[in-house]
Amino acid sequence: MVSERFAIAIAEIVIYAILLPVALFATVRQRSYFNCYFLLIIFCGLRISAGGLTVASENDGRTNRNNLIWSQILGAVGLGPLLVVGLGLITRVHDRNKHCNLHSAVRTHTARFLHVPNLLALILTIVSGVFLSSDDRLQQRSGKQSAQMGLSIFVAVFAVYTIICFATLYALDGVVKSERTILYGLTLAIPFVFLRILYATLAVFKDNNNFAIVDGSATVQLCMAVLMEMIIVIIYCGIGIFVPTERQVERRGDYQRPKQLVYEK
Repeated sequence: MVSERFAIAIAEIVIYAILLPVALFATVRQRSYFNCYFLLIIFCGLRISAGGLTVASENDGRTNRNNLIWSQILGAVGLGPLLVVGLGLITRVHDRNKHCNLHSAVRTHTARFLHVPNLLALILTIVSGVFLSSDDRLQQRSGKQSAQMGLSIFVAVFAVYTIICFATLYALDGVVKSERTILYGLTLAIPFVFLRILYATLAVFKDNNNFAIVDGSATVQLCMAVLMEMIIVIIYCGIGIFVPTERQVERRGDYQRPKQLVYEK
């Protein structure tokens, strides 16, 4: 009989195999922001790889613990690309802001700075995977500590990112019409990103069998992680497909990039 975790992994592989060319199309279309959208392709690849490792582990009767651990670690690593895409998109919104005031400049530079701690959290998550796959209890303990540090940084980055999004939404009059769709999409994705980070945090900090990294509940993982990520990727891909490209915006004259930053009162 096919296990629930096996079925979820197969569904992930199929769905992300479909989303991969969609992400590729969004990346090519928004080539002015290639570095941002390209991470959607990487994320889809990570999810396909994680699903493959889960399928391999289930076929082995879950005797290969390393495959199972790394499938879950790849799941945690996926938080990094999702946050980077969000930070890149909110930075784009502010780059085209009508009013180059102090508040807008602060939000822009803060969003760009958040890439640094986000990268650090990503590195810590990868390191934790290496340690957790070890048979040495001391290394496993170090791996759990690294995972907790990484998740703590992810939480902090997400909190500041959320503040930036809602602060920008509050100052909607300063956002050009062509970029408001991006802002609406990012705001819509925030609750799903929150649930995904909440699941990862509970998995790392709580000793609850339902949220365990390796042997947790497949149903909880499906509802709080798998489905949340799919919705986020679909929203981000939708932004890349339906939002006008930079060339289209410039052709229509929807915004004018200021030659010099002037702080308005």
